[in-house]
Amino acid sequence: MLKKDSELVNFSEEHELNGILRKLDKSQSIENRKVLCELGKECKAKLNKRILEQTEFCEFVKQNLDKLKDKA
Repeated sequence: MLKKDSELVNFSEEHELNGILRKLDKSQSIENRKVLCELGKECKAKLNKRILEQTEFCEFVKQNLDKLKDKA
């Protein structure tokens, strides 16, 4: 079954990464978006997946919140 685009993470779209950061109450900075991209690579490797769903990626990020900067 194909997932809806809105259920997947597109790491090349800043607004999608900002949405994740907003949900987690973290700064929507360039640095945090870069961290999310790195976490995405780690999560894909861990789950052996090429494309990540929003829910599974958010759970992975929640386990790594210490890598993200808080809002100023």
